[in-house]
Amino acid sequence: MGRGAASAFLGVHAGHPGFAMMALDTSVYVHASTGETGVDVLAVRHPDRSENVLRHLEWITLHDSPYVHREFKQRIAAWLADRRRITA
Repeated sequence: MGRGAASAFLGVHAGHPGFAMMALDTSVYVHASTGETGVDVLAVRHPDRSENVLRHLEWITLHDSPYVHREFKQRIAAWLADRRRITA
């Protein structure tokens, strides 16, 4: 994850720090951001096995949001497309 983080992003917009990353071997997905009263953290082992995570990632790719970094959205879409190709 450290090597991959160099090309990803930190922060969604000014005053709202956060990050999301997936291990290069896709074995772990981590997402953290600030909420109204604390820090929201999601860490999932084997995200490709979790229907909730897959739905969340699909939602990110389908909806325009000022809180989602364009490059992050593109990487998720590519990962989901590759996953569909492999499972088909």
